[in-house]
Amino acid sequence: MNWAHWQDWIRRVCVPKLPQAFQQGKMPYLFGFEVFVIVAAFGSALLDPDPHITLSIFAFCVLLTGQVVLIARGMPLNRAIHLGCAIGVCILVHVLWAAGGVYSPRMSWLLVVPVIPFYMIGPRAGYAWLAVVFATQCLVAVLTDRAWLAPAMTVNADALSLLSFFVVFVASLILLFVPLLYDREYQTALREGRARQKELENKQAELLQALQMREHFIASVSHELRTPMNAILGFSSLLTKEVHHKPRAMEILEHTRQSADHLLTVINDVLDYSQFLTGRLTAQAETFELRETVRHAFDLFAPRVQSMELSYRCEIDDDVPSWVCTDRHRLMQILVNLLGNALKFTHQGEVVLRVQCHPTGVLFAVQDTGIGIALEDQPRIFSRFTQAQGDIQKRYGGNGLGLAITQGLVDLLQGEIGFDSTPGQGSRFWFCLPLQAQTPPVSVKGPAARALQTADQAWQFLVVDDHRLNRLLVKQALKNAWPNSVVVEADNGAQALALWRAQRFDLVFMDMLMPVMDGVQATQAIRQSFTSDGLAPVIGLTANVNPQDLARFKDAGLSALLLKPFDHVQLCNEVEALLLRGAPRAPVPPV
Repeated sequence: MNWAHWQDWIRRVCVPKLPQAFQQGKMPYLFGFEVFVIVAAFGSALLDPDPHITLSIFAFCVLLTGQVVLIARGMPLNRAIHLGCAIGVCILVHVLWAAGGVYSPRMSWLLVVPVIPFYMIGPRAGYAWLAVVFATQCLVAVLTDRAWLAPAMTVNADALSLLSFFVVFVASLILLFVPLLYDREYQTALREGRARQKELENKQAELLQALQMREHFIASVSHELRTPMNAILGFSSLLTKEVHHKPRAMEILEHTRQSADHLLTVINDVLDYSQFLTGRLTAQAETFELRETVRHAFDLFAPRVQSMELSYRCEIDDDVPSWVCTDRHRLMQILVNLLGNALKFTHQGEVVLRVQCHPTGVLFAVQDTGIGIALEDQPRIFSRFTQAQGDIQKRYGGNGLGLAITQGLVDLLQGEIGFDSTPGQGSRFWFCLPLQAQTPPVSVKGPAARALQTADQAWQFLVVDDHRLNRLLVKQALKNAWPNSVVVEADNGAQALALWRAQRFDLVFMDMLMPVMDGVQATQAIRQSFTSDGLAPVIGLTANVNPQDLARFKDAGLSALLLKPFDHVQLCNEVEALLLRGAPRAPVPPV
């Protein structure tokens, strides 16, 4: 049976029977060493012919046993080891004083003293006790040289030889065995450490893979949700133009558009939360009309409040800046989260949104007369996955993420957020953003609809998308703007490439994610098939918002890129600009 088997047997059988204090780490070895020293000292006492020295060694065995008991009862290990070493040196000095000094074989025991502190405490402690032992040896040598010690007892030479052999043998065994045990323990710890490191590396790889899968899942879900939203918002916009003379229908469509906009914001929040966790959430500053944005967020909940016995008001002070510069989308998210929370926990009374000037910017506050927040729950109200009370989720729903994300968004906009609440009387959530008055931009309403210079021309368009409704939406927008145009459809990149080779097109609309051949491959194939002269522009239309994917799509050779849901006016203006660029119509390539 090799050493590893013995070591395993000792750990399984012997170690569990030791006192609790000696069962962890190096402590089993310390216990074994202490027992070995006690037994060796006891044997030395039995072999020693001097009865006075025998009594001293027996006293040392008793003191060493007491040290083991103190460690078992909780004495700090370092203190116990220093105490044992001190006892050992004192006893040995007494023994050498009465047994001939440096001529006594018992001097060998001094070599054992630094071993335990060196391996059980550390090298510094071992070197310190080595210095103590060296000083003791020098002292004993001086005293022996000056004959200040008791002369060695005249005893039988055989007895002295046996004692000398025993003492030197045991001391040598200890000096060899203790480092061997330490080395074995080190090798075992090293193997366990490497195994643990390998396990952690495998776990890290699993976590990275899980993170990649999560990000891919979130991106896929976001894409699948944004795609039908493109159709909802697009067809609502087209329908608005048809019923603009019917106020009631326009009102309904406006509510539909606002709700769809809010749903799109929620979809974007899915991506934002993923970026929030990874620290990649960014703000896109723009100059916008603050009052209109605040009113827009406030009006999102107007249909819901109509069925409640609740006073729902928005108060904006006259001195609040009209135009500000910050991330409008993030500000909308914050206001929607706070207003939604207030309405969820308020069944009667009022919910008031107040916007006021503040010395550091603009102060926004949402005050309600709802259930309030218990005092003991207030310190953790902004924690993730936390709601104030255990039954809140059952009664009111929610996942506890809203306020955590809101706090992160306020921090992102370099603002400050806080709240005041009285249980049973309501809450007031506020946040202050460093907003200053800005000059209105030249175009204050986004892309304005204008008369198209090319509206009467018969352009050839190719629309490539694997979703029929998306193709229909783009086709309808193009036909409304260019009634004489011809719109050809393809549901994947391979079919689009075949159509491209068969006829000429003035402009191509290319989706990114499609079966058979995606938009990136199709665009690259179009650009690589011919020289740059005479190529029709390619506009990318995609619901994918992953920055890396969008960069790869642009690098494939796009002339422009629009995200779904797209704005019809912006789409037409972009098409007009590309068509007026003066590029000749693409020739029909050989099949």
